[in-house]
Amino acid sequence: MIISDIRNYEQERHLWPPAVQRGIDYILSHSLGEAELGRYPLEGEGGDLMFANVQESVTRPTHEQMPESHAVYTDIQFLVSGEERLCFYKLHDDVKVVQNNFESHDIAFYELADTQLETDIILKPGMFAVCFPSDIHRPNCSVTAETTNKKIVVKIHKDLLKL
Repeated sequence: MIISDIRNYEQERHLWPPAVQRGIDYILSHSLGEAELGRYPLEGEGGDLMFANVQESVTRPTHEQMPESHAVYTDIQFLVSGEERLCFYKLHDDVKVVQNNFESHDIAFYELADTQLETDIILKPGMFAVCFPSDIHRPNCSVTAETTNKKIVVKIHKDLLKL
């Protein structure tokens, strides 16, 4: 997982995979924070290799959000407005899948784990988290109260991250 802020982007970008750099560059150069809600193709035919979802969602208490992971796509979760608690931990052999939708939607949901395994990050506007397939994450968790957030989620196909 990568956690950062656009204020640090120029100093840190050289440390990240080129596809992650392109995803952040696209968000910034195309003013996606001001874009209408919806899906925006970035790379590949129809955006099958990289695309951005501009979305609004209401945060919920942490215990109501199911941990999730993806097998094919890495997420860049870029917060435009609001605030969000993002909980995460590493995929390991003892996790229990409760809903496997990898084939149809590239997502699986997991049984709530021992929260001592989780790390919480508070995202503020301009911050982003990069969640790789080995990162189980719970996005859209409330910090203190429910808020409506605007967020951009860039999905990067695993083929773009191969060295």
